[in-house]
Amino acid sequence: MVRSWGKKNRTPIYSEEVVIAEPGSDDPNPWIHWIGECPRGPTTRKVVLYIHGGGFVLPLSEGHLPMMTSLLREAKQEIKPPPLLVAAEYTLAPYGQYPTQLRQCISIIRYLHQRYGVDSSNLLIAGDSCGGALGLSILSQLLHPSPTLPLLPYTSGVNRPLAGLLLISPWTSFSTSAGSYNENAGKDTLPPDIIRRFRDTYISRSSLAPGSEADPLKVSSTTGPWYRSTPDPLVTGLKEGIGAIRPPGHSQQETQQEGWWANTPAAARRILITAGQHECFRDDVVETAEQLKKACQHDSPAEVKLIVDESFHAVIVSDYAFGAAPGDLAAKISGWLAEALKA
Repeated sequence: MVRSWGKKNRTPIYSEEVVIAEPGSDDPNPWIHWIGECPRGPTTRKVVLYIHGGGFVLPLSEGHLPMMTSLLREAKQEIKPPPLLVAAEYTLAPYGQYPTQLRQCISIIRYLHQRYGVDSSNLLIAGDSCGGALGLSILSQLLHPSPTLPLLPYTSGVNRPLAGLLLISPWTSFSTSAGSYNENAGKDTLPPDIIRRFRDTYISRSSLAPGSEADPLKVSSTTGPWYRSTPDPLVTGLKEGIGAIRPPGHSQQETQQEGWWANTPAAARRILITAGQHECFRDDVVETAEQLKKACQHDSPAEVKLIVDESFHAVIVSDYAFGAAPGDLAAKISGWLAEALKA
């Protein structure tokens, strides 16, 4: 899809396979796609790493790339040399299950650092839906390195903070018990039964939920009505974001503590989070945003901004996929990106 989109839009695409060098790893190699321009060697330019959504099940779509290229247009006009855009392509579930995609994204960041010298202060991570979950998981790994995951090339408090995190309708909890699930079940473009199917395809019988009865290879053929009433898997801390945004390898007490995000200012300079008033994820997204805001209060140099608009789940991606005119949300994100990448 990436190459065909580039050809259709006369945009050069430079694709690279990222070879995972972790001893004992059997993860497939992820790919990265530079959109428009690829550095020829080490660079000090700002780099936006985009991690697409799709419930860990769906690939890069017709909405993702035009959205990001459009949102970065203002920044590219104002910043010289302009920032670079690179899209991550990870293995889709069920062929790669939790936490394969997180390990692959960490490997991509390591590659950008080793091959191109991308410093943490020059890296902005953007993602929608499950891509936002992976972005927050990377922040978690910076704050609380998990021994079960590859180490990032940056160390919170030692290296400079990330340039920013853009999180569009991030999937912050695999629990479906929030009030917004009931409130918006009949409104959201991503209803609860589909969310549960995506979740079970990703985590069933994985290290997170090894006792799950759902067969991830057969979940897609399970009827929607069954998933309207199926209970959440019995995973301690699921509501608090275990698996979604808090990586494995820590004690349950550690991952459920309120101060999990306390050192965020040392790891990320700016964070923008968006949610739709009529999406099922809304309450979980707002709760996570408030926790991050609390961590960045008072004299903190970091800034956390939350935008909740009258829309549905990641509606901006759909708008670009169907050619709708960019709205107020697009303008706000575009302006935020330009400011974050100038700093």
